[in-house]
Amino acid sequence: MSDHNSWRNREVNYDMWSRRNYLVATVGIAALSGCAGDTGNGDGTTEPGEEDEAELPEGVSAEEFESGPVPDVYLAATSIGGEQRDPDELHTKSDVSFSEYEEAREMEAHQPGTCCANCADYIRDKNGDEFGACAEVEGYIDGEDWCEIYEALPEPEVPEGMSKEELATAEVPEEYRMASSQAGEERDPDDLQSQEDVNLMESVDAIEDGTAPPGQSCGNCAEFIPDKNGDTWGACAAVEGYVAVEDWCTVWEHVTEEI
Repeated sequence: MSDHNSWRNREVNYDMWSRRNYLVATVGIAALSGCAGDTGNGDGTTEPGEEDEAELPEGVSAEEFESGPVPDVYLAATSIGGEQRDPDELHTKSDVSFSEYEEAREMEAHQPGTCCANCADYIRDKNGDEFGACAEVEGYIDGEDWCEIYEALPEPEVPEGMSKEELATAEVPEEYRMASSQAGEERDPDDLQSQEDVNLMESVDAIEDGTAPPGQSCGNCAEFIPDKNGDTWGACAAVEGYVAVEDWCTVWEHVTEEI
């Protein structure tokens, strides 16, 4: 990974981590203040609600952030694993032990490297606010989060007539060769990096060994081109060969940055 990409990824993830943890703190403060009947700021300090709203997506309350409703674009959206969201059939976050990645690591049910970003039920950011949704759980979802109904994305089968070793360098099907990624980046077949050069691997492995921070996978990368022909493989606007939604590489770029 170049120094520039490395710093950029750390900066993006630090910002997302900081907002998430700040949100938890300010929501708690706001709740306590509400119980005490504190609605003013006569001492010149900012009211808790004002600081809280600054860290939430615009126009979204703390309650909506946790429980929904989510924006219309997510209401019946399809997850990265092909699961359709039903707004009337969702779990609450408390019912599924929903937590941030660092907290999840202490839970017995958590498997190293697993997070919402590489869960089959995750719906990536579609409106540029840096949060996604879930096909099974209500409210706004960050790719760095986790819950106990996590569902692993199955590894796609090797296309007929091809070996697993050939996938990394094979020419992708016609539908992908000059396709646009999920963030609108056009693929140029003559200007691609090799999978070896960008250290492409499964995101669960990359997160588990510390190569990638939690919350990153091809499923929420600006460069990813989702499955177009039903074989469950995708491609990449920056990297050659077949690419799976649960993969990760060092040129990862949050889809939000291009929406």
